[in-house]
Amino acid sequence: MLASNGALRREVLDYFGLRFGIPPATFAEATFVEPSSGEIWITSVLPPSGLRPRRPPGLRALRRAPAGLKPTSAFLVSIGPVVTASRLSLDADAVRQLLLGRRIPCSHSDGYVALAHDGLIFGCGLVADGIVHCLIPTGRRRELLDVCDT
Repeated sequence: MLASNGALRREVLDYFGLRFGIPPATFAEATFVEPSSGEIWITSVLPPSGLRPRRPPGLRALRRAPAGLKPTSAFLVSIGPVVTASRLSLDADAVRQLLLGRRIPCSHSDGYVALAHDGLIFGCGLVADGIVHCLIPTGRRRELLDVCDT
């Protein structure tokens, strides 16, 4: 496991600042760790020297994708209140369509977005050529659909 370093920290802070409008001070106490698998985790504690856990402690925040850094839905939900840019507000019908795996038109610029409904972020999406795609894992989509149906 690679320890947090200045270059990784700058890359992550720049990405979240430019894409999601999150000021670097939000992560002042955070450590970013990138295991060799291309996942970037955020944590407040590193494991003691000599321990090699299967996964780093903390929350997987990003992964490296061919198009660049991709935020995880879980991480976007966890930092929802500080996301001020690339936030796509959707009505209930659009939320349901996305959770069912359908793609819907939108007027947002291309790239990863925080999907929101009634002011709350519920996951990650990708806008490409005026179409938004839901990137929430299937199991979580089912859970959210159950909530929508009640």
